[in-house]
Amino acid sequence: MRILVTGAGGYLGSEVCAQAEARGLDVVAARLRSPAPHGHAVQLDLRDDDAVHRVFLEHGPDVVVHTAYRQAEELLQGDVVCATRNVADAADRVGARLVHLSTDLVFDGEHGAPYTEDAEPRPISAYGQAKLEAEQLVSRHAGAVIVRTSLLYGKPGPQETLAAREGATFYVDEIRCPTRVDELAAALLELAAADVAGVLHLAAPDAVSRFELAELLGAANPVAAPTPPGRARNVALDSSRAGAFLAARLTGIRALLHS
Repeated sequence: MRILVTGAGGYLGSEVCAQAEARGLDVVAARLRSPAPHGHAVQLDLRDDDAVHRVFLEHGPDVVVHTAYRQAEELLQGDVVCATRNVADAADRVGARLVHLSTDLVFDGEHGAPYTEDAEPRPISAYGQAKLEAEQLVSRHAGAVIVRTSLLYGKPGPQETLAAREGATFYVDEIRCPTRVDELAAALLELAAADVAGVLHLAAPDAVSRFELAELLGAANPVAAPTPPGRARNVALDSSRAGAFLAARLTGIRALLHS
């Protein structure tokens, strides 16, 4: 199987590529600037419709795992919405299965967590809104799966870096479901070959506050504070639907770090 991974130099994308390569898959590692340490690296600007279609036609992937994203507000329209449209259209054109990564932040955190796949998205941040627009673009393509997940940790990365900052502030009522990046990558590779489509929640079972997460990651003198306006609070995900059929298991952070 040939798999094309976008954001292949990123935190999740590089892990997907590493595991795919270890399984003997033919890995096309699409990246913009960051080096892609695993697979056949291809430089690709996902905002460039012609370039995306050219690379997809040249490499003919069986599966596309779209992990690339940006969070800066001025980049959202191009790097999230436009890029996702180009990836989804190109995957459809070459007949590739699409596994698209989305976020728990499509919810506002005020209406009934833990959220199931049937819950109505109500993003309150610009990032959450852009990711919802990207979901809607992907949903037009039959057979695509939209994976909503949460904060990722497990190898040196953003959450570990933040926790290491002396006296950093963490919110006591912003609730997420932190998920090990390697476990999520394994689940995504299983999904790449699974007969499932539509929206799927895929996050570990423990719902913890950002403050508790920081403590679990060994934060140095963390400062507790309430979630400020404009940020979603409890966006815990109900991932029982995925858990019913996936062999890959996602372990709660309390069990992992207290074992």
